[in-house]
Amino acid sequence: MFNQQEYINSFIKDNYKTIKLRIRKDDRLIIDKISSVDNINKYIKDLIMKDILDNRTFHFINNDVLIDFELSPTLNDLINKAENADLYNDYGLYMNLVDAIDSQAKKETTKHIISESQWNKLMRRYLL
Repeated sequence: MFNQQEYINSFIKDNYKTIKLRIRKDDRLIIDKISSVDNINKYIKDLIMKDILDNRTFHFINNDVLIDFELSPTLNDLINKAENADLYNDYGLYMNLVDAIDSQAKKETTKHIISESQWNKLMRRYLL
């Protein structure tokens, strides 16, 4: 006979990392904050991801070159995806996205959306 609870427990054990969080009872600030959050798992995951993104070091991206100009939504989306691929150290995906950034930047340069020097700056940051 199928045991649903056993199946669920097995699934959770195989697919999730469970952590315990201990907070002193006298730490009211933290307890109050946790009590006010709708989804504590999402809240903690978002805090951790923000910390990762704020303190990351790039594998392939030249962080010495900063993009200090406005980007189109398409270029911005490609750059965000390339930075995530870099974060996960996925070289193949990163290179495909950099190729797409290069193509989009060339298109935007010919349409005078960005200048040629801005295109060159993009290519220096997102090494191809």
